Amino acid sequence: MIRIHEPAEGFGVTEIVGLEPEEGGSHAAVLRDALARHAVLCLRMDHALEEDAFGAVARVFGPVKEPVGRTRDGGSFRYAEDRQIIDSGFVMTDELRGKLGDLALGGLDDDRPGLFETWHVDDTYTEEPAIATVLHARALPPSGGGPTCFLDMRAAYRQLDTATRRRIDGLRVAYAHNNGGVFPPRRAASGPADALVDVSHPLVPTHPATGTRSIYLDLDRATHVEGMPVDEGRALLQSLQDHAEARAPSCEHPWRAHDVLVWDNLSVQHRAAGNFALGEPRRFWRSMIAGARPA
Repeated sequence: MIRIHEPAEGFGVTEIVGLEPEEGGSHAAVLRDALARHAVLCLRMDHALEEDAFGAVARVFGPVKEPVGRTRDGGSFRYAEDRQIIDSGFVMTDELRGKLGDLALGGLDDDRPGLFETWHVDDTYTEEPAIATVLHARALPPSGGGPTCFLDMRAAYRQLDTATRRRIDGLRVAYAHNNGGVFPPRRAASGPADALVDVSHPLVPTHPATGTRSIYLDLDRATHVEGMPVDEGRALLQSLQDHAEARAPSCEHPWRAHDVLVWDNLSVQHRAAGNFALGEPRRFWRSMIAGARPA
């Protein structure tokens, strides 16, 4: 028997207690509905999940995405594993820098480049971005490692005045794995996935399950607004991001051992808070849930 604890008021993380991985399928409809409505769920687990169990929990929310995309030369490229290991606090040593060469992971922390402390959305540089992300805590610092924070982009859209909503409805934003760092101080990622085709997505998509609209925006990967002068489009996107960060409801999830956190990429942006000591372990498993092209 699972128990669902919704936030007392406003936007927050909905807690799921009592889920057994092998029984997850029987609760799929309820949990998918909860994710669509609340956008962020925390599944409290009393032990670390084995790989099969983690896969079973992820599939409760839909098919796990196979991270393969088309390349500009007509081929295909696997840009991640189905189950990824995310070392959000790893330390960049001189030896590791030498091995990585020109590879750049983005982020703002020179010592811990895998720690993304800017608001962003996962998988936007692909043709069919993941509709949800599933993250399982495998190792945490003694403090918990700082929260993962969320910004309600549905509310950010509702808070816009009518003229602005009319202006942005129907616009499309172009994305690339490496956007050249066109939204400083954000830094671009670079590496083999640069070969993927550039894509575009609606700036204001409609959620397939709820019909709600939101600002769908990731300045870590965005390059420009289609059909607008480049500088004008970038200024518009930055103003929307500034608006969301200043006015949209936010919440945060302080990590506990073994938590599984699930969020809806069409509804929220997220970021890490890196308030833990350099070198402490902060490891997660991550799978992404397949989605159709945002509409």
